[in-house]
Amino acid sequence: MAKRHKHAGASASISTSLDPGSIAHIAEQAAKQAETLQVMLRLEESTPGRLVYSARNRVLGGRVEFMTFDATLKEDTSTRTVKTRILTYKQKRQWILIIPLPWQMLAWSNYKKFMYALATEIKGADAAAQTNVVELAQA
Repeated sequence: MAKRHKHAGASASISTSLDPGSIAHIAEQAAKQAETLQVMLRLEESTPGRLVYSARNRVLGGRVEFMTFDATLKEDTSTRTVKTRILTYKQKRQWILIIPLPWQMLAWSNYKKFMYALATEIKGADAAAQTNVVELAQA
């Protein structure tokens, strides 16, 4: 089995009192902010309490998928917890002559922008929100 990428366990955890509709709207805005000229983020699945996004190659019309990730919502009495996680990802490796460079996770920067934008926007809408973004998860 292949070794997991160092960013495979990256996640964001946000506790807030915002309603689910506002959280979904903020997640959609964060996805738009995370898009680049080469990578687009597309909403693949929307169910109550869960949004699944995919990062796709914009140049090829979205036919090539680089990564999928989700944002889940769990509700307690007055607090809602939003968590993101990577579901699937692709890697590439570049070489300089015969020297291999480290493996790179495709669309990592887009997912990272999504996590931070989601945390920032929710914190802006709810000053009492608690955010935690983890880029390098301990194995």
